[in-house]
Amino acid sequence: MRSDDEGQSLPVPAAAYGHSDEAPRQQEPAAERYKKMYDRASALARIGVWECDLATEELTWTDGVYDLFELPRGCALDRSEIVTFYDEDSRRQMERKRAAAIASGGSFSLDVKIRTAKGNARWIRLTADVETENGRSVRIFGTKQDITEAKAAQEKVQALQGELIHAGRASAMGAMASTLAHELNQPLAAIANYAASMRRVLTKPVVPPGAVENGLKAIEDCAFRASAIIRSLRALPSDAGWLRECLDPTAVIREAASIALSGASKGLVLKMQLGDGATILADPVQIQQVVINLVRNAVEAVEGEDRREIIVSTGVAGTAFELRVDDSGPGIPPDRLQSVFDALVSTKRSGMGLGLSISRTIVEAHGGRISAGNLPGGGASFRVTLPLA
Repeated sequence: MRSDDEGQSLPVPAAAYGHSDEAPRQQEPAAERYKKMYDRASALARIGVWECDLATEELTWTDGVYDLFELPRGCALDRSEIVTFYDEDSRRQMERKRAAAIASGGSFSLDVKIRTAKGNARWIRLTADVETENGRSVRIFGTKQDITEAKAAQEKVQALQGELIHAGRASAMGAMASTLAHELNQPLAAIANYAASMRRVLTKPVVPPGAVENGLKAIEDCAFRASAIIRSLRALPSDAGWLRECLDPTAVIREAASIALSGASKGLVLKMQLGDGATILADPVQIQQVVINLVRNAVEAVEGEDRREIIVSTGVAGTAFELRVDDSGPGIPPDRLQSVFDALVSTKRSGMGLGLSISRTIVEAHGGRISAGNLPGGGASFRVTLPLA
């Protein structure tokens, strides 16, 4: 109340005291408001709170837990019956963790699978914390949250990952099979050529001295080489099993070029310009395979050309050994120069696209580099650099 100038008392509006007639005479208590907030948040998160008295095993649940188990809210709870809702493996893990937490006064968290009162399968994230009094565990409480959808999504991702792993393994097996087919084709073709050559020699009235012995020795060498290729390809993904030794690459290159030229048609000119004195630390079988791939590619590139010439040259540039294989073929198409070392890329109609890819893998595993380009006068040029020992 207040007085006017004449001393009369006038009513003061309720709004002057910060409230109106419509509001909080009927305002609900704060505890009820907070309970509504908790219930709404629990429903949104599909989570409930539970408690168990360890002396009596009496359970206390919020509505959210009842809903997770699809039991009538407020019904009587018997722990010995509730644990039967749990999947056997989940129940075993839960009881073990529960006993350990009670013994130590600690806490635990576990994802468990249950079968609800209505028979529906659900995944629940169970958290628990033990309350102690005077060093004795007296109560255990925590939360239960429905994670069924998250588990389903996780299982779907795992299934997709399993499919990808399976596809990756199948792809790797296919790549290995293709690699073996490509690499073994060269020594096997050489064996066939040497055998055919010996057959022609044996049909002559007079067999040249040492011809049979030389032919058998060449076949034997190629057979051993095929075996070495299989061994080295198995060790290719890692350095384990590689035979690294200090070697003069000249002898390796000469032998590899000889194998690569096996079966080549007449009229091919091979020029060897090999320097001396270089020593590298390498697996001779692997380096030989690189040379065979490069020379064999050159042989196929010059096939049908008027000038059929291949130059294999070596030298030392600083701290690196350098090998070059040049040919007089048509060269590498400009649009293939950037991808010529990629797997399954080939400039040949019947090529598998693996030889240069394998060569790059071998060279880089030895700490070197391999590159390709075209010569000014025509033809392709491949250059390999390897560190000196």
